[in-house]
Amino acid sequence: MIRNHLKLVLRNLWHRKAQSFILIGGLTIGMTACILLLQYVNFELSFDTFHDKQDQIYRVVNERIQEGKTVQKGTITYPTIGPTLREEFPEVTNATRIAYSSNVMITKNDEVNQVEPGLWVDEHFLEIFDFEIIAKEDIILLNEPNELVLTRHLANRYFPAAKDDYQSIIGQEMQIDRDEHLYKIVGVIEDVPANSSLQFEILGSYASFVRYMGEGADNSWTWSDFYHYVELAPETKVEDLEAKLPAFSERHFRGTEVSGSEEVFTLQPLSEAHLYSENLEYEIGTTANGRAIWSLLIIAFFILMLAWVNYVNLSSVKAIERSKEVGVRKVIGASKFQLIRQFLIEAAGVNIISLIFALGLTWLLTPWFGNNFGVDVASLKFWSLNLTNIYLFLALFSLITLGILVSGAYPAYLLSSPQISNVIKGIFTKHRGGETLRKVLVVFQFTMSIALIVGTWLVTKQIDYMTKQDLGFEAEQIMTLNPPEMTAWDSTFINKMDVFKSELAAISGIESASTSSRSPGQRTGRIFQIEKTGEQVDGQSYTANFINTDFEYAKTYGLEPIAGRFFRASDHSLDWEAIDKIVVTEAGVDMLGYASNDEIVHQKFNFWGKNWEVVGVVPDFHQRSLHHNIEPMVFIPTYSTNNLLSLQLNTQNIDQTIAQVQALYKDFFPGNTFSYQFLDENFQRLYEADLRFGRILSFFTLLTIFIACLGLFGLASYSTFLRTKEIGIRKVLGASTTSITALLSKDFLKLILIATFTATPLAWYFMQHWLKEFAYHIHIQWWIFAISGLLALGVALLTISVQSVKAALANPINSLRND
Repeated sequence: MIRNHLKLVLRNLWHRKAQSFILIGGLTIGMTACILLLQYVNFELSFDTFHDKQDQIYRVVNERIQEGKTVQKGTITYPTIGPTLREEFPEVTNATRIAYSSNVMITKNDEVNQVEPGLWVDEHFLEIFDFEIIAKEDIILLNEPNELVLTRHLANRYFPAAKDDYQSIIGQEMQIDRDEHLYKIVGVIEDVPANSSLQFEILGSYASFVRYMGEGADNSWTWSDFYHYVELAPETKVEDLEAKLPAFSERHFRGTEVSGSEEVFTLQPLSEAHLYSENLEYEIGTTANGRAIWSLLIIAFFILMLAWVNYVNLSSVKAIERSKEVGVRKVIGASKFQLIRQFLIEAAGVNIISLIFALGLTWLLTPWFGNNFGVDVASLKFWSLNLTNIYLFLALFSLITLGILVSGAYPAYLLSSPQISNVIKGIFTKHRGGETLRKVLVVFQFTMSIALIVGTWLVTKQIDYMTKQDLGFEAEQIMTLNPPEMTAWDSTFINKMDVFKSELAAISGIESASTSSRSPGQRTGRIFQIEKTGEQVDGQSYTANFINTDFEYAKTYGLEPIAGRFFRASDHSLDWEAIDKIVVTEAGVDMLGYASNDEIVHQKFNFWGKNWEVVGVVPDFHQRSLHHNIEPMVFIPTYSTNNLLSLQLNTQNIDQTIAQVQALYKDFFPGNTFSYQFLDENFQRLYEADLRFGRILSFFTLLTIFIACLGLFGLASYSTFLRTKEIGIRKVLGASTTSITALLSKDFLKLILIATFTATPLAWYFMQHWLKEFAYHIHIQWWIFAISGLLALGVALLTISVQSVKAALANPINSLRND
């Protein structure tokens, strides 16, 4: 019996090739789109799931509160936190601390190369995290000073002859940064998976960091530059442990010495670190917007639902055309159950065929999808077996099963209900309930389509607004160079740097050169407990960001002082006590409570144990992306071997200028790696996640509109089929093609209008919430909804017109011949 049904399925698909192509094509496109999105969502949801103890791993989050307001919330805190938590709380079974290095300089065979990033970790790091060890010395790894663990990639880079025999490089030595001690390789681990929130190329023992930086890196309660991950005992109630942390803070915390803040510690699950950390400062992990990822997951399943809605509408038309076949089968004894079974098997056949095509199409399109949407292709492993994948597979399987049942049951019900005599005659009157359902489905499809059009438009406008916004400084034609970290700090360094900048400025393609601790786009440090001095004392302390700069910084970045002046060469000194001048931004003036910019000039403030005089004010500018508010900034006139260089270019011959800069850099700072970036490109990377979300949303919005149009095409076909004789009579009575087309289109256009009014509040609600993630954003305007509705209306009208014009142009004799 099943075999006969399958033969009928294949025969019906073959005999109605055009309809079958649309049916299978629509489902294939919907399933492919869904699986492509699921692959991407699966990757984002799979972060850190490869760690066996993921559910027990948490990281310490530190929040600083002044006068009831959070002034800082991030993942950096003191080096003593993790070990002390482990010592005092039995719930904490293990803890590891991390010192982060954005780049590590490796010297081997007299060649210096930059590796980024690197982590200084203790011996507990590889106990808590499951990074696969592929070669090691028979010791506790990273327990002693001067120990290194390399990734496979780095081992291949420095020891190409040892590929796949990594045990042979254990015991080899390398020089790290400017440390005079050689470091021994004690282990090699597999390359860090792309779905790890912690990314690194090299691990150095934390004991080495303590030896190099001093005992404060081990026991300080005031040095706040370290990261802590803790492993909790199974069945630990995190909220109960967090309730004990205020008392822990009171016992140990010396925040009044650091920031004058109330210090609050919390624990963030490792499972949330990737998707829910965009508002945490000093993040070293790979993060994404969790709400955007879940939105894409919902869109994936909606696209699949829209494809099934199409199937229902199109198969309804197909089923009506087979009404005589059904009538004959009922006359010769076919039961209602047999008919329903036949249509369910047909629906299952079409869905399975579509799924096979969709899987093949997904396999072909995955590289294109990854390359065009900025996703690592190797990360799109929908077929890999992990817990997240299993859940997605089950969800997809359940939806496909439900889709088969619903999409097959409706046509079966439609055809098994009419009276046998009418079915045999080919008479199929409108079924009010079925007609209403089909209209509801079309409204649903276009509601989703219009909402996505609005969402895509607003996302595009917001991204365009951010990327074209005046940042308050010169961003174009700025090239930044890596700091000369391998050069020792000595009494000649400031003079050497000034001479280097002068010679750079003498190059015809360079306007000016500057050195600073941060460039725009990078997160800065903070100064806490800024206090007024003398008669202006108000008993309050203030917090501001800071950047160490030279006297050329304002010129290079186009920051013209609006009061006072910027730094002079004489403001710099090798003697820390002799440096006492600062420059602030307008936001700093407002924060400190001065009525005008001129009023703050020559005022003195105390922080870091000494008094500072304000010599100038510069305009506010966006140091960070438009996700964040502009914050008060203080500029301090200091040099460092860790300060990067910024060059203002004025040439189109970039390659020649870079070659000249590189030659000069190597002359002045031998042994350093020459590496450069362009500031505008770096700043754009701050919006990389938003740009990716916008591109993905735009692409799948177009697919949604296309799928919705297929459904509308099916409903238009059905409506035209039912009104064939009416159209014939109207034509005989003199109706024009235009009037008939308008007649057939009118009802559908009403549905699109209903969809527009339904989509408007939905889109407005969700986009309002999305825009709140940006400190600076566009405003939602009513005409966006109107134009989106008109666009959907135009696309729908074009789709309907294909069937309407075809019916209006048909010879009425053919439709009236049987009457």
